[in-house]
Amino acid sequence: MNNLTEEIYQEILAGKNVLLVGPTDSGKTWYVKNTLIPFLQEKNLKVAYYPDPDSIPEQINDIDALIVDEIETLLDQNFLEAHSADPKPYYSEECLAKVKSWHEKLSKLTIPSVFILTRNNQEEIKNIVDNYDTTDWGVKIKCLVFEKTDISVNHPQQI
Repeated sequence: MNNLTEEIYQEILAGKNVLLVGPTDSGKTWYVKNTLIPFLQEKNLKVAYYPDPDSIPEQINDIDALIVDEIETLLDQNFLEAHSADPKPYYSEECLAKVKSWHEKLSKLTIPSVFILTRNNQEEIKNIVDNYDTTDWGVKIKCLVFEKTDISVNHPQQI
């Protein structure tokens, strides 16, 4: 077991939330499904995994922790836009509407949660981790960086 897994576990035990940030195709989802969830289940925690906020049901019962993949935050929108070379807006109107509906749904969660966010370069990741302790939907979080080295060497990433 690695330090990241233990740190997430301790946050969940304390009733807190985690924002796990890492690049696309770094193995975040693989890690969650193959390392984190089995570890939490071994600790007798009931865990529910949702691939995105749209898949979270209205009613959640008898769960100790939630893991929500593919969330999005607008906290760093100005940072992303300032560092983008694309003249088009960073987020389309359709995307902004979707994200805002996700935030409304996420704001109703009362169970300790792990939210998985993709940011693709070290500046973007560092900006999130160094500057935010509350999501834009009003939830206190501990930001943790996911790196490929967090995947167990005994279980190589499936591609």
